[in-house]
This record gives sequence, C-alpha cells and structure tokens, in this order.
Amino acid sequence: MAIVLDAMGGDHAPEEVVQGAKAAAQNGLKIYLTGPEETLREFVGETSGIEIIDAPEIVSMSESPAEVLRKKPSSSIVVGVKLAKEKGIPFVSAGNTGACMASALFGFGRLPGIKRPPIASLFPQITGGSTTILDVGANVDCSSQNLLHFAIMGCAYSKAVCGVENPSVGLLSNGEEDEKGNALVLETHQLLKESGLNFIGNVEGFDVLSGKCDVIVCDGFVGNILLKTTEGVATALLKLAKSALPESGDLSPDLMQVLGKLNKYNPKSQEHTGAPLLGIQGICYIVHGSANAKTIEGACLNAQKVGQSGLVELIASELQERKGK
Repeated sequence: MAIVLDAMGGDHAPEEVVQGAKAAAQNGLKIYLTGPEETLREFVGETSGIEIIDAPEIVSMSESPAEVLRKKPSSSIVVGVKLAKEKGIPFVSAGNTGACMASALFGFGRLPGIKRPPIASLFPQITGGSTTILDVGANVDCSSQNLLHFAIMGCAYSKAVCGVENPSVGLLSNGEEDEKGNALVLETHQLLKESGLNFIGNVEGFDVLSGKCDVIVCDGFVGNILLKTTEGVATALLKLAKSALPESGDLSPDLMQVLGKLNKYNPKSQEHTGAPLLGIQGICYIVHGSANAKTIEGACLNAQKVGQSGLVELIASELQERKGK
C-alpha cells in the first residue's frame, strides 16, 4: 500500500520527516512526499519507494485553516489531501492540525450523517490492550448526538484496527453513578443506554489506562486535556525512572523488564505516534507537531495499517445500521 506524507509538517520538517519517510520506505511502503521539490530533492536523494510531489507553498502552525484553503491551494497539506483522495490512500501530517482537518473535511468529505468528525487516540491499557478515546481535540463543543456518533465510530475503530469483536463503551464523567455528570453527559448517557451498543455506563479518569472498557467517549475539550495530561505524566515517570538508574549503567533483568513495560506508555513510541480523524470518506492521520524521524516512521506504518483495515467502510456500515434501528 501507499500513503501521502506532508514533508513540511511539524517542528523538525523537512529533515526529520524525510528521514522517517526513508525508514518507512525500507519496510516496503510507497510514499508520496508533498512539499517544495527542490528542497526535498536535496534530502531524499535517490531513495527508492519515495516520490516527490511538488507543493511549493508552506503552511505555518499559526495560520488559519480557512485562510490555508483559500490562499494556499499549492501547499503540502492541500495538495497532499487531494492526492490521497485521488489515489484512495491515507494522508499523514505533523503540520497545522486545523489546516489538516479543514483540508480533509473539504477534500475527502464527511460520511453521511456525521456533523462533527472526531480525532480518535489509542491509549495503552495496563492489561495489555488499547482503549480508543475520542474526541481528543477536534470538537470542543459537542451535542449528545455527536457523542453517540463518536461511540459508534470508536467501536468501528476498535473492531477494525484493534481486533475487538464486541467493544465495550464507557462515557467519561466525574463519577460512575448514572446520575453523575454535567448536562451533556447526562443526556448522552441516556442515548448510549438506548443505542444497542455494548455500553457499560460512566467511567472515571483512573479508568483510562485500566482496561475497564475498549472505547471511551468525551467531548474534544475534555479529551485533549486528558490526552496531554496522560502524556505529561507518562513522560515524567520515564524521566524519574531514568534518573534513578545506577550510574554504572548495569541493569538487572528485573529492572530492564520494568523499564520495558514503562516504555509502553512513552508518547513517542511507535504505536502512539498519531491519531486518525474519523467520520470522513478517507484516512487523515494527524501526528504530533514535535515528531522526530522515529515518530514519523511509526505514523506512516500506523496509517498504512488503518488504511488497510477497511475502517471507513465499516464506519459507514455501522452508522447506516444504527440509523435503521
């Protein structure tokens, strides 16, 4: 399979992006790299498996998404989404998130019935699996109907990408009791109870990594804070663990095992390098702006996996099935 990669997205573009693309290409992945051709040629060289698509305009992290669509049609983001749509393959970018989302919504289009496409992120469970959490930042203001759609799409993602046959769904709240939560949570709780999904009720913050359920639903304001807080805690724990290592560098097998388990929660590990925007008629895989080459490599491979999973078709089918009930 192939993907389209925005070469100019992120804090360390294009050097780190191209290095990540080269590593992914060595795994047999075909990569269309969008950005200024003359600049990219210098970094790509004669690497096989990478094709440069000229996109001379650059999008900064601070630019308005609407302005990008109107004034920069030749940017690496807009050109990349258009090419991904034409070829039916994923688009990957560590660039301006708003511009990526706007371009994806305009270029791919929404799935029927979806008004608020969410970003879905996989959180590692202490039991060994992954929990799909959405929305983690695309929509700060949501309705209960939006959150119901998030649950349906999250279940499809858990099935297609994580291999969970009948995903359990939890609603993030400030208490597990049915009567806990703000007005949005209370209204959504009732919709989820009547949805026919495998809804287990409200879950709390400490359930995020516990493995209590396969999908957790919340609005993008709460989800983004949750994502960054969890990443911050994980990063702090890893730094504390490394600072306590013996100066000799001699590590016992037990300590090596502990560090290996802790690294599962490293936000920069390959399985946690980005997240797809769901509810669109294509795959837009959004990556951390601070992405390095290893992060980009992981994002490319993860986007390939999502693209091959049949996720878009499954979401469309699940939405249609729920609509008919």
